Amino acid sequence: MNKKQAEHHQITLHKGHLVYALVTVALIVLLYFFVDRQASMFFNKMRHTELYNTFFYMQYTVNMLVSIIPYAYLYLLVMLYFKRLYFFEEFIFAAATSILIASAMTSMLKHVFGRYWTETFVGGNLSFIQNKMFGFDFFHGDIQHASFPSGHTSVIFAAMTILWIMYPKYKWLAITWCTVVIVGLLGCNFHFPSDVVAGAFVGIISACLTLHITQQFARNLKQNKRED
Repeated sequence: MNKKQAEHHQITLHKGHLVYALVTVALIVLLYFFVDRQASMFFNKMRHTELYNTFFYMQYTVNMLVSIIPYAYLYLLVMLYFKRLYFFEEFIFAAATSILIASAMTSMLKHVFGRYWTETFVGGNLSFIQNKMFGFDFFHGDIQHASFPSGHTSVIFAAMTILWIMYPKYKWLAITWCTVVIVGLLGCNFHFPSDVVAGAFVGIISACLTLHITQQFARNLKQNKRED
């Protein structure tokens, strides 16, 4: 493991994350009051163009990523059996686990905030475009009120933050993939811009939390071995 790969062992939760959280909240508020409505009306027009399919498959890459998580853990179990857990296996574990944590946090926040969708997609859900319903119905986070935060965004940012930190030379891939998913979500008018910003925050924090926990576990394990 080279020096750059070892950088992820220095990840900790500190005051900088609080500052990041406050900046994110401020940005979400600004987007909510001054951008979200106009953006949704603009991107709604894109849904009725030939570009829609392109946008759809751009964001659909997240679904494919999530679908391989069970196989990732199966691979890790096989490697554990053969005692071949190296840096790449650490990366697979951190990425898969951060996705699960981000998904769980997103589901909880969706229930808490209960935001109306941009558009009516399934089951006649109330939406901004169709029903002029805009805002939050707190603690009513069923399928009718699940726009905030964006789950697709939280998942891709969780995985790509792990990639950025553990394999810094591939940060270009992390930036590209996150951008592709965001453009796809907005182009399909699946989410408001503030949903995407909130999802990105959840994903990044989930990744940092995952690395911090795994580091602490590794340190405790090494300390216990020395004491034995």
